Amino acid sequence: MSENNSQMEALAIVWTTVDKQETARRLASSMLEKGLAACVQIDSPVESHYRWEGRLHVDQEYRLIIKTRAALSSPLMEWLAENHPYDEPQILVTQVTAASPGYASWVAEQTGA
Repeated sequence: MSENNSQMEALAIVWTTVDKQETARRLASSMLEKGLAACVQIDSPVESHYRWEGRLHVDQEYRLIIKTRAALSSPLMEWLAENHPYDEPQILVTQVTAASPGYASWVAEQTGA
C-alpha cells in the first residue's frame, strides 16, 4: 500500500455466481442489509464453461462482485456458503492493494467500521 493508503482499512472484493438474476438481487440486498457489503454489482449473464460431476457444462450465470472490508471476508464467505443456492458455490476473495481514500472510507462506513 502507498503511504496514503496505509491508514485505511484493507478492502476486499468477493466474487460469486448464481443461475438467476432474482437470486443475485436477493443475495445482494441481504448482504447490504446485514452490512456485509458496501456495494454489490451484478453482471449481465456470463457464459460459464465447467466440469461438474464428470460432465462438461455450459450455463448462463449472473456474477456478483461484492465490495467489502477485508476483515469481513471470512464472515461473508460463511454467509454466502449458507445462503447460496449451489451445492458448491464459487466464492473467491481478492485483496485490494490500493483504493481511493474517499471510496475506502465509504466502504468502511457502509460496513460498520
